[in-house]
Amino acid sequence: MVVVNFGYGGIGMQPHLVFFGDLVNKSMPDHDERFSRVDRNNKDSPFFKFVGNENAVMKLQVAAYKALSDPSHIMRDLSFAIFGPASTGKTTLARIYSQVVELPFIEVGPKAVKCLDDLFSIIDNVLVGYGIGLIEQRSKYYCLPPCVIFIDEVHALPNSVVQGLLKATEFNDASMATESGRVLDCYAATWMIATTEEGQLFDAFRTRFSPIRLEYLSKIDIARIVKNSNTDIPDHICNMIVDYNPRVPRKALEFARYCVMYRLMYPNNGWEDTVRTVAMQEGLNSNGLNNIQIKVLEILNNGPISKRKLSDRLNKKEDELENYIIPDLLAQNLVYVNAKGYNRTENCDGTVL
Repeated sequence: MVVVNFGYGGIGMQPHLVFFGDLVNKSMPDHDERFSRVDRNNKDSPFFKFVGNENAVMKLQVAAYKALSDPSHIMRDLSFAIFGPASTGKTTLARIYSQVVELPFIEVGPKAVKCLDDLFSIIDNVLVGYGIGLIEQRSKYYCLPPCVIFIDEVHALPNSVVQGLLKATEFNDASMATESGRVLDCYAATWMIATTEEGQLFDAFRTRFSPIRLEYLSKIDIARIVKNSNTDIPDHICNMIVDYNPRVPRKALEFARYCVMYRLMYPNNGWEDTVRTVAMQEGLNSNGLNNIQIKVLEILNNGPISKRKLSDRLNKKEDELENYIIPDLLAQNLVYVNAKGYNRTENCDGTVL
């Protein structure tokens, strides 16, 4: 990786990170090399690690292929908005893209950003960690080197920050002016935003970001993820692990890791006994419901109940109920919401308990 100077728009003659050596004399990777890098069937591709949601991931594969044809791996044609429920892999997918195109990954959480100067500082600090940093062209005018900027739960950003980001993410502008008067040329950035609340997304963002919609994975896909990370676990045990963790791959992987550790301590236990024992310790039944979720369904067996009353019965805060307890029951079609509150579905019979 070297730094050369040439103009690419924005403020003017900008320092530009060039990968793979000399910009002029470099022979760029051919089609086969680039295709192999983005191919999900290639175990050496970072995309191989991301299971499921084929149509959604394809958009980033195409974008990565295009980026790899540029000496600096810039992809300016599109910015991306990743939509999906919690734990569907939005951050993971964005990070994988940055790995494929070999660019710094800058993750931004909304709680850390109260103003544009906060965002400027986060970007600078992360790039310094990569040994790059922002490049000051002249007083208070900076150049952003090629990178991937990922803003999670973007709907929670203050409106003033959103307004400032509109110019930064505009294809024909790509500059961000902070409250202290600093100007950042964002021409070389690949922007990605993510949210679980697509309906709350600021309308102007919709015209700037190409949508990528992720859905919950099937149990088969989650079992593949467990197997990819634990090749020594038999296939039928991977499926058994997923029965206890049917929705969130991260929880299934955590469960599998603990099973492996448990067998180190009790080597005479078979895999099936180990999985059942760990599930009992975790308070999970054979349908992957934990004790608090089972209690919710038992309460709803007596009829609909409001969020406030249900949180009181469970002795849980309403935010915890809405963000962590109910979503999994909704995703499994065991609960639905109407004007009366939370209700059990027809799918929720006695067998799930």
